[in-house]
Parts: sequence; structure tokens; C-alpha cells
Amino acid sequence: MKKNRNTSYIVSIDKTILGCYLALLVIGLLVMLDISSVQSSMVNYYRHAIFVLISIFATIITLYFVKVDKLRPLNRWLVYLIIGLLVLVIFTGTKTKGAERWLMLGPVGIQPSTLARLVLILYFAGYLDTKQDKINLANVKELVIEFIPLILYTTVIFILIFLGKHLSTLIICGATLLGMLVYAGLRKRFVLGMLMLGMIAGTVVITKGDSFRFDRINTYKVYSLLIPNRPEPSNSPEEYQVRESLTALTSGGFLGTGMAHGRAKHYFLPEARTDYIYTIIGEEFGFLGAALVLLLHALLFFRIIKLAETQENRYHKYLMAGLGMNIFLNALINTGVSMSIIPATGNTLPFVSYGGTALLVDSISIGLVLNLTAKRRQM
Repeated sequence: MKKNRNTSYIVSIDKTILGCYLALLVIGLLVMLDISSVQSSMVNYYRHAIFVLISIFATIITLYFVKVDKLRPLNRWLVYLIIGLLVLVIFTGTKTKGAERWLMLGPVGIQPSTLARLVLILYFAGYLDTKQDKINLANVKELVIEFIPLILYTTVIFILIFLGKHLSTLIICGATLLGMLVYAGLRKRFVLGMLMLGMIAGTVVITKGDSFRFDRINTYKVYSLLIPNRPEPSNSPEEYQVRESLTALTSGGFLGTGMAHGRAKHYFLPEARTDYIYTIIGEEFGFLGAALVLLLHALLFFRIIKLAETQENRYHKYLMAGLGMNIFLNALINTGVSMSIIPATGNTLPFVSYGGTALLVDSISIGLVLNLTAKRRQM
């Protein structure tokens, strides 16, 4: 007797998501080529190109071969794994800019705090699906009891990320997970309460923590257009990076100086290929080029959210929403830092900046979204 195999194959994927993803990768390659051509060597460009190829391959593997529902039981084990990696990086990690962020595996460095973003979204999506009938509880005590595992694992991971001094990842993780809770239907008063706790914790960290965070806030007060009665610039070393970023963006004007004609990439702007790559885009391609990059990220986000709303499976719905929020929040924070709308942090621009772990995580996220929204035909 012949067994019925419930197999299927993909016949089409969402062209808007794929187009935005590929366009941003191409923009990143062009800007990285531009930056590398005037700096010491092309090594960073070749490395970035390899990262892009690996990330595209990871997207394809995730799209065609990952069975999202079958892997769902592994989400908790991924949480255990990421906790182990975060502990390991604190004690044996490579320190960069005062933070223990990198775990070296031979010649390859990985950033466990960045991997934690994806793992937490996977775990949150599954847990929110399982506890959907409890998310709208009015009693705080009952709600906390139902969500003890979620609270416990998240708290442990957040503490470890904080100890590794990667505050920007902590903020993005917290905002993404809070967004997922709102999306799942958490009562507004609990959302406001969590926001207040987050703001209090952030204030304590900035005022009582490492001095460089306090310096960044003071610099933000000087250069942010959102703050009235700003202090006068002091030309201090702490203000240099923000000042150079704003100078470059201003010089770009509406159409930009033109590719290869920018000044900032000539070592005037530190972190030009990572944290401040959006500044290079704004200087050389002007307001139009900078707006296009932000528009592509916005289009990607709203398309993911729109498709999430069509999902009948709640796990898929929450997972897609979380992945979309995470990518878009990263883009908003990175561009906001370049324009001094928010204080300086250390995060990259999705799909554009140099950075292997972040690019890989974001590409896997796109692969998962394409996987969940692909049209299939039964064999």
C-alpha cells in the first residue's frame, strides 16, 4: 500500500520582501566598496562580500529547508545555548571598545548578544502562542505566575547582555519583545508599567554605570535638535564623532556630494563602515539616498506586518511580527544616532553595515519570513 506523503514545494515567494532585502545588500556592498577604496586596504570589503554571500546562502537554506514548526520544540534548548554562550563571552570573550562582545571560534568571531535577539523572538513567539488565553489576564499576580519561565529566561539573558556591556542590543531586545507583547494583546496598563521600569533601569545604568554612557548623553544634549536651549559645543574628544557625523550629513545636502567624493570616510569619521555607515550614505547620496535606505527598511517592515496579519497560525504570526520589529528598530536606532535624534549606541544598519553576526541573524530572519509566507504546491 502506497503511503501518502504530505510534501510540498515552494512555487513563489514574496517579491517585495526579497526585493527590499537584495536592494539593501547591494547598497551595503557599494558603500563598503566606496569606504574601503580610500582606506588602508580592500580587506574589509572582501570580508564583507564573503559575509554577504554566506548570509544569502543562509537565507536560501532557511527558506527552502527549515521546517519552522518541527524546530519549535528546540526553542527552549536554543535559550539554554545562548545563555551558555553569553556566560562564556563574559569570561573568555574579546573586549572591543570596553565591552566583552566577541567570542572567537578560531579565525571567526561571533557576537552572542546579537544571536540572542533571534533566539528570544523564537522563544517569545512560541510562548505567547501557548499562553494566548492568559495574555489578557487583569490580575498582575496571575499573569506573572503564568509567564514565570518567560520572565526568568528573559531576565537572565538581559543581565548577561548587560554584564557584557552591550546596552544597545539590550534596548533593541527589550523594545522588540515589548512590541510582541503589545501585538499579542497585553493590557495597556501592564505595557506602561514595563515601560516605566525600563526607563528607571536605563536612568540608573546611565547615571551609575560606566562614564562613557554619561558622556554620550552629555554630547547628545549639545547636538540634538530635539532639545531646546542646548549647551555650547566644547570641541571635546567625546563630541568628535557626533560632530563629524552631523557635518557630513549637512554637507551632503539634497543630492549628495557624489559617490567617492565624500570627506567623512577619509578617517574623519570613526566607525564609518559600521555604526555610522548611514552618515556616509547621507553625505555622498544626499537626502534622497538616505531617505531611500530608510524607505526600504520601512517598506520591508510594513510588508512583514501585513503578511503576519494573514497568518492563521498564531506562532507564525507572532514570529513574523517580532522579526520585522527587530530589523526595523535596528534601522531606526542606527539612523537616529547618525542624525543625533537619539544618543550614540553601538548597533549596525541592517543589511548595509559591515558585521558578520548581525548580517547573518537578519538574513536568517528574512529567510524565516519568506519561508512562512511562501506559496506552496502539494506533491
